[in-house]
Amino acid sequence: MKCDENVIYTQKSLAERYGISISALQQWYPFAGIVKPKKRGGYFALDAVETADIFYVAIKIRRLTREEYLNKVIPAGGLDKFMREVNGMNLYEFLTKHIPWKEKENLIVKAVIRRIERDETYQRSSSEFANYT
Repeated sequence: MKCDENVIYTQKSLAERYGISISALQQWYPFAGIVKPKKRGGYFALDAVETADIFYVAIKIRRLTREEYLNKVIPAGGLDKFMREVNGMNLYEFLTKHIPWKEKENLIVKAVIRRIERDETYQRSSSEFANYT
């Protein structure tokens, strides 16, 4: 399945994105803080998909348990801050320099990297604009 930020996901398609069952995805909700669609057959909001992507990276790539994510990552302020505190590097550096090539080719990892790059570009251009005036 192509990893695209413009796709609207149902429970079934989101579970397929991560290669898990719908019931496994439902078990993620309380640990990751994912808000499921309000009605049956509804669609996930973009922020829920982004949250699920980060949770996926934490448990599949960083290899944290769901309990570690809930008890350590969330109180730290997110995976990026947790990585800085525990590993001395940010999430972007971890994903681009410290994981095997095969994991770098994972579509979810690529989506998270693109999102981080896009956010950093936006923050940089916003600060440059603010300093210009």
